[in-house]
Amino acid sequence: MRILLGGLNQEVNSFSPGKTTIEEYKRKQYLLGDALIKAASEHVRAFSDLFDAMGGAYNVLVDGGADVVSGGFAGAQSGGIIEQSVLDDYISHIKEITRQSLPLDGVVLVMHGAAQSDESDDPEGDIIVAVREIVGESVPISVSLDLHANVTERMVKNANTISLYQHYPHVDIWEAGERAARLCLGLAKGEIAPKMAYVQIPMIVPASAYTTETEPLLSLMNKAHAYVEGGRLLDFSISQMQPWLDVKDGYSSVVAIGEDADVAERIAKELAGELWEMRHAFKTELSSVDEVIAIAEQNESGKPVILNDFADSANAGAAGDSAEVIERVLALGSDVRGLMYLNDSEFVAACRAAGAGNTVKVSLGATISKKLYTPVPVEAEVKALFDGNMFIHGNFTNYGPSAVVKIRNMIVVVTTQHFYPGDPALYRAFGYDPLDFQMVVVKACTSFRAFYGPLTDLIYPVSTKGPATANLLSLPYEKLPKSFYPFSDGAFTPVVNAWGK
Repeated sequence: MRILLGGLNQEVNSFSPGKTTIEEYKRKQYLLGDALIKAASEHVRAFSDLFDAMGGAYNVLVDGGADVVSGGFAGAQSGGIIEQSVLDDYISHIKEITRQSLPLDGVVLVMHGAAQSDESDDPEGDIIVAVREIVGESVPISVSLDLHANVTERMVKNANTISLYQHYPHVDIWEAGERAARLCLGLAKGEIAPKMAYVQIPMIVPASAYTTETEPLLSLMNKAHAYVEGGRLLDFSISQMQPWLDVKDGYSSVVAIGEDADVAERIAKELAGELWEMRHAFKTELSSVDEVIAIAEQNESGKPVILNDFADSANAGAAGDSAEVIERVLALGSDVRGLMYLNDSEFVAACRAAGAGNTVKVSLGATISKKLYTPVPVEAEVKALFDGNMFIHGNFTNYGPSAVVKIRNMIVVVTTQHFYPGDPALYRAFGYDPLDFQMVVVKACTSFRAFYGPLTDLIYPVSTKGPATANLLSLPYEKLPKSFYPFSDGAFTPVVNAWGK
C-alpha cells in the first residue's frame, strides 16, 4: 500500500508587512524527497512545531503498513503573503512526484489552511486540486489543518476527509496528523466509507479572545468529542478562521465526518449554530500597557506578570518589531524588572559593532513595520552577543545574529530572524529564566498559555497596535465579505455548503 505524504504549511497575516519568500521556507523547513522521510521518522513531538502533524501522520502510516512516498514539505514561520513562485514551485514538485508514484492508494496532506499568495486566496485548495487531478476520483485524500484554517468549499469537494487541530492552545498538532492518517488508511483499506458535511459560519473573532480549554468553547468541543466517542461521528473539526486573513471566500466552519450522511449533516449544523450563538462571548478584556507595568512593579509573588502584546504576535504573522512596551517603560521612568523579545536587525548590528560590555544609543523597533510602529530612542547596555543558533524542544532553530541588552531594568532579547516567541524556552536559550522577573512580555496569541500557564496566572492581554489586533474593525479588509460578524450581525441558519469527495 503506497501513501503519498506532503504539504505546504504557513499561516499568513494579510496585513503583515513584506512577503514570504522561498528563503523563509528554506530557513524553517524545506524538505523534499528523502529529507522529508528522514525528518518525519526522526521527529520528536515538540508541541509548538508545525512539523508535529507530519510526524504524527508518518508514524500512523508506517505502523499501518504503508509504504510512505515523500511529496515534500515546505513550512515557514507565520508572516506576510507568500510569493506566488513559492506556491508554483511546490505544486510543480508534488505533481511530478504524484505522477511518478502512481498507482497510489492514498494521499495525506499536512497544511495550515490560512495561507495566501499574491495570486491565490486558497493555496491549500490549489494543492489539493492539483493532486486530485492526477490521482483521480477513487484515491482517498485526507488533509490535516490548523484550528484557524479557512476551510473552503474547494478543499472540501476535492478531499475525502479534513481534520483540524481540536485544541487552542495547539497542544494536539501531532494528534491532528494522526487522525488524518488513520482516516486515509481506513479509506484505503475499505474499512470506512465516510461522508463529510461542511457548514460555513459567517463570523470571525479575535484569536486572543478564546481558548478551547475554557467556556464557552470547552462545552462545544466536549459535545463534539462525545459524538465521536459514542460512534456517531468518525471525526469532527471546528474552525475559528484566522481573522487577519483578507480573502474573498473566508469563513469559520464546522466539518462533521461520519458514515451516516444524515447524522453528519445534523451534527454539523447543530455545532455551527451553537458556535454562531456564542459569537458575542468572544471578547478580549484588555489592559493598558501602563496598567500592567504598574501591576508588575508591585509584583513580589515569585511568578511573573505576563504582559501579552498579542497584536505583535509572531504566530499571528506580525513581525515582532514593536517597541511600544519599552517606550512606555521609559516614559514612566519605571524600574520594573522585566524581560522581553524584539526583532530588529539594525539594532543588533549596532550592538555587534559596539561589542559586549559597551553601551549603544540608537533607535529600537519599527524597522519592518514602519507604517504601524514608531522607533524608540534607547540607551542600552550590551550584555551579550549570540549567533542565534538554538536547540529548543529537540529542534535546532536559528534566530540569526542576536543581542541581549539592558534598558533601565529591562532585559531585551533582540534577534534578526523571527520565530515563535511564546515559549519560555526562547528566553532560557539566551540564558534568562522568566521566573526571575517581575514582568515578561510575550508577543503571541493564546497558544503561549500552554507554556506560561503552568508558571503563572498573572496574564494580562494589553491594548497595543499591530497586525494581529483584537480590534478587527480597525483593519483595512478589502476582500473579506462584509456581510458577516463583526462587520454586521444578521440572522444565520446553518446549511451544508458542501460535501467531501
